Amino acid sequence: MRCAITECREYSFQELDSALRKIIDNTEFPDVNGKTVLVKPNILSDAAPEKAITTDCRAVEALLVILKEKGAARIIAGDSPGTQTGKLSTTLSGIEEAVKRQGAKLSDFREENRMHEIDGIRIPMSSALDEADVVISFAKFKTHQLMSATGAVKNMFGTIPGLNKSPLHFRYRTPETFAAFLMKVFDECHVDYAFIDAVIGMEGPGPGSGTPRHVGMMMGSANAYALDRAEALMMGYGSVPLIETAEKLKPGISDAEFPLLQPATLIMKDYRRIGEGKKNTFRSLVIGTIRNAFSRGNSDRPRPVFEEEKCRACSRCVNVCPAKALKIENGHVAFEKKKCIRCYCCHEMCPFDAIKV
Repeated sequence: MRCAITECREYSFQELDSALRKIIDNTEFPDVNGKTVLVKPNILSDAAPEKAITTDCRAVEALLVILKEKGAARIIAGDSPGTQTGKLSTTLSGIEEAVKRQGAKLSDFREENRMHEIDGIRIPMSSALDEADVVISFAKFKTHQLMSATGAVKNMFGTIPGLNKSPLHFRYRTPETFAAFLMKVFDECHVDYAFIDAVIGMEGPGPGSGTPRHVGMMMGSANAYALDRAEALMMGYGSVPLIETAEKLKPGISDAEFPLLQPATLIMKDYRRIGEGKKNTFRSLVIGTIRNAFSRGNSDRPRPVFEEEKCRACSRCVNVCPAKALKIENGHVAFEKKKCIRCYCCHEMCPFDAIKV
């Protein structure tokens, strides 16, 4: 299969439309004519587009326009963030309005789901997967505290509604076991195609507390693993847990041809990767990669640190913690360190950047 990477310098409709069409024309894009299409953007939280936390609403809308033009009979777009307890909110991100303007349905994955059996356990997943003839993952180019990078494969973890994700982090505690589980979830989602919005990415402590970084690219492939491998390479990683695990289990799964730009020519040496400061170098990259390769247990990973002056006691970290290591006491987070499994769900979901790793 082919994996296409092309320049997309800004979120203007003209640039987005041109980039998406170029990618589609140079890869194995599925036939959507007369079909129901599910588009799964990354909506980690309802954040404004400039924060680079979600798949940009303008990119989502540009894709919906193309799907309609190609004859899609019905389009669904949806997600369910890990801390979601109420109705899905997509107002600040602009995704709700973008979906409505194009006559698509916005699906809250918590509202309708059915049980799937994965790894011998029953897990609720969005019923939109059953309705869809074609499934498209539309991820965001971002780092991730546990998995080093988050892309098109992990994006489908969002089909598991809300807080149902937390116990799974407790069950699969290491990056390697979690990666193997993500692969099974991805298979269950029968994804046909994937894009990564890399116009503005996120570097540093992603996926929710990092810094926006202009990358100026759009990426797409029918092989989501090849897409995620290209993303990691562009970030400057020698390897990331998902691709390393996937290649061990299914050798060659992330192989692809690149008809447009080559990811090896797009490596950003100064990209702020997980565990590296602003002045990272290839030396720190190599050392970090070796350390990751030989670190298999929770004890090799740092615990999160809670900054009281930033904390608003919103309880999001408490609600999402699979190990029940957190609680609110006297207006602050009380942390039972011995219970911590270092999944970094708390860091991922904190809206106030009050948790560091």
